[in-house]
Amino acid sequence: MLAINVSGLTKKYKKFTAVDNISFKVEQGRIYGLLGPNGAGKSTIMKVLSTLISPCAGYVEIMGYSLEKDKEKIKSIISLVSDYTVLEDDLTPYENLKMFAEISVSMNSQVEGRISSLIEDFGLSMYKDKLTKNLSSGNKQKLNIARALIKKPQILLLDEPTNAIDVETSRFIREYIVRENLESNTTVVISSHYIWEVEQIASEIGVIVNGKLAVNKKSSEIFSDYKQFLRIFELAFPKEKFSEVSGFLDVSSGVSNFRQTGHDKLIVQTDGSEVAFPDFVSVTEKELSLEDIYSHIVKKGAV
Repeated sequence: MLAINVSGLTKKYKKFTAVDNISFKVEQGRIYGLLGPNGAGKSTIMKVLSTLISPCAGYVEIMGYSLEKDKEKIKSIISLVSDYTVLEDDLTPYENLKMFAEISVSMNSQVEGRISSLIEDFGLSMYKDKLTKNLSSGNKQKLNIARALIKKPQILLLDEPTNAIDVETSRFIREYIVRENLESNTTVVISSHYIWEVEQIASEIGVIVNGKLAVNKKSSEIFSDYKQFLRIFELAFPKEKFSEVSGFLDVSSGVSNFRQTGHDKLIVQTDGSEVAFPDFVSVTEKELSLEDIYSHIVKKGAV
């Protein structure tokens, strides 16, 4: 079943087009990653999917419900987490979760257990009676995600959820997202400009460039497609030969760009064609990373 079906989505702010005729689908139970530079349109898409803003054109369907006709039904099955919190600073973590439980779901005996479980799972037990304003930014974001999960959403939208928090908290959040996806079959859409973060957990990836969807494919397909015309090499050579090697690369057909990593080393990107490097150069081909591919997409705009 399709959890999310977006067709021709467009959002304009006066003369500025934030999202330009974007279409994509997400199957139920999948983790879909949205990558793109700051200002590319990722957050706008998330706000549309979460019903916070309405599109100017296009069709959006969430779990079979039309965004235009069934907004209230969609609100009941979807949760949004962003890099800003919607928590009440003068309430404790427990009080925050209870408040959102009362807003989001019918209170019953299971909700209290749900609150206790989330507080324990997110390592907030020692802070449960402290005011939220006294928590660290990492613990606030943990609580923000727990808040989004209190109603057991079918779809979890994560808009740069680990922005500006420490590495260990970021790792915990990623692992919890995967756990929630596997155990509850929760469909997850995560947007980020941290490429490695999306690469670790998403099975399908969309790359947004200037409001347009430049790439929308399974992770494995992206790698296989780009291997045809994107190759990365590490060149090692005597340091006194640096000027000769860089001069050779400047005029070589097939060399897209290169960067220095030491007095005697360069990383070279080619367009996939064979390049006959000088005999005195030691050449090692590197595995393509999503970062390599992403950089290429952002510069070129598409495959």
